[in-house]
Amino acid sequence: MTENQNPLENSDNDVQIIPPDYAIKKILGDNVDIKAILSGENIAEAQEVINDHKNDFREWVVKDIESLNDCYNRAISNIADPSADMEEMAKLASTIKAHGGTFGYNLATLVAKSLDKFCNKVPNPTVEQMTVIRKHIDTLSVIFAKNIEGDGGEIGKELLGGLLTLVEKYS
Repeated sequence: MTENQNPLENSDNDVQIIPPDYAIKKILGDNVDIKAILSGENIAEAQEVINDHKNDFREWVVKDIESLNDCYNRAISNIADPSADMEEMAKLASTIKAHGGTFGYNLATLVAKSLDKFCNKVPNPTVEQMTVIRKHIDTLSVIFAKNIEGDGGEIGKELLGGLLTLVEKYS
């Protein structure tokens, strides 16, 4: 490591240091007790709202997976220039990634993150690389069809490990 290199960054620049944002504090002013806002009661209420919307999320994500399938089908039939569909698949995967953890679907979040990164890494994929994308979409479909919450246990580890092996092989 060089003298000027940040020890928290690796060669892939996966880690980024972001300074804290005090915008909310400025809006609320100095007379607001953040600890009161983040009380156990308020957190429980927020969790209840999240739980109430879990079924809505599952409906949204099923539509997102249908859209992923549509994009995939268009991309595979236009393999010479699939870039627009690849971008759309990355956006859809990012949306699933962003919401999955909130509703307790951590495995789905990891699969969607992998799909997002892969789509961005290979904007003009080969047929073999499209197979990697297909496997990600199929995995997301299974996660939500079988309602696999959390990390999926041993099966989740195997699924994710298999996907990451494919990503590594075809990146």
